[in-house]
Amino acid sequence: MPPPSYRNLLFSTGVILLLLPQYLCSYYERHKCFATGDCILSTAYFAGGFNDEYNRWITECNDGEAIVGIFDAVRMFIGVEQVWCKFMFPYKPPSRGIYPFYSQCNVRNQTMKEYYCYDKYWPKDTVDTFATALYSNVFQDPGVPSAMKCCKTPAGYNLDYSRCEWKYTHDKNGEHYDGYWLTKCETGEVMTGLGQAISPTDGLSHFVWIQCCPVIFTGAVNSKQIYKLPPPPGNGYG
Repeated sequence: MPPPSYRNLLFSTGVILLLLPQYLCSYYERHKCFATGDCILSTAYFAGGFNDEYNRWITECNDGEAIVGIFDAVRMFIGVEQVWCKFMFPYKPPSRGIYPFYSQCNVRNQTMKEYYCYDKYWPKDTVDTFATALYSNVFQDPGVPSAMKCCKTPAGYNLDYSRCEWKYTHDKNGEHYDGYWLTKCETGEVMTGLGQAISPTDGLSHFVWIQCCPVIFTGAVNSKQIYKLPPPPGNGYG
């Protein structure tokens, strides 16, 4: 029988080998969802893909969800390391996994300083819209969003613009937060804007705030409408 010190070494090595794959898979995990209706999406090294309103993006919330927070502890919010998606619309008819999850969406161009989902020049198309996806064309960690997808609230839901607020990514001295999920909307709110500004410290563009607006339910939806199934998909790719 090996001496106790050798047995302890073997035991420690076995534990490390057992847990290492779990830690590695967690680090590279794309989606991490919980039974509370919350999902954490990583943006690291997931650039490219679609960036229009008709196809699903790589970093996009699921059916009935909205972005409610952003996090970055890598580069002081020069990018966005993770986004928090939360299930917000229980009365929305489910898509049953068939895309698009929301019937009306539009794309905001971050590089053109389109930081808000709402656009005063296109009020009919952009009122009551909230963020559901971020796009980056640069393969890096964290991802640096260059576009944001905003979708219209489902029937019966509206946004209360009179109670919108801003959650900052830094303190009053300009020091960016590295604590976990400090830049997050309050309960019942969704993200409706993502702003950038040049830092006076390093001269680089940082994401400095998110806008959060409360969701209000204003319409009665009957149970048949809630659980109405969409038509099944075809057998081909067309």
